[in-house]
Amino acid sequence: MADDQRPGDLYERDFYLWTQAQAEALRAEAQRRAGGSNAVDWEHVAEEIEDMGGRDVRECYSRAATIIEHLFKLAWSQQKEPVGGWRITILTQRRDLDLTLTPSIRRKLEEKLEELHVRALVLAEDAFKTNEPTTPRDASLRWTLEQILGEVGDPLA
Repeated sequence: MADDQRPGDLYERDFYLWTQAQAEALRAEAQRRAGGSNAVDWEHVAEEIEDMGGRDVRECYSRAATIIEHLFKLAWSQQKEPVGGWRITILTQRRDLDLTLTPSIRRKLEEKLEELHVRALVLAEDAFKTNEPTTPRDASLRWTLEQILGEVGDPLA
């Protein structure tokens, strides 16, 4: 069995991937046991485990989108405040994102990065329509995942 397929190791390294593997294993076991008496509702147990990983993915998408939204605001704003609050929000979201981010979720974030930029852009533009309606806004700005996470080329630096 490959190193990343040992359930205990995978659970520690990548909870999301573990939930997906366990759901698959439970479904296979349910198929194997089909027709026998069984008190475990294997399919629903598998779905619930799978959903636990899905919640982590959605949380990471949400946190990344919030970071991007605030990066847009920082890039556009011509005012001194609430710049400090936006920076704190980015730092807080990064810290909390780090608690849930696994290698497989990171890959999912990379795949969804453009969609997250578009989602964040809508919210940032809406805020600026009210608070800084005449401020020019560059909607073409994009950040890499490394920049969003503050790993390389941190826009806050």
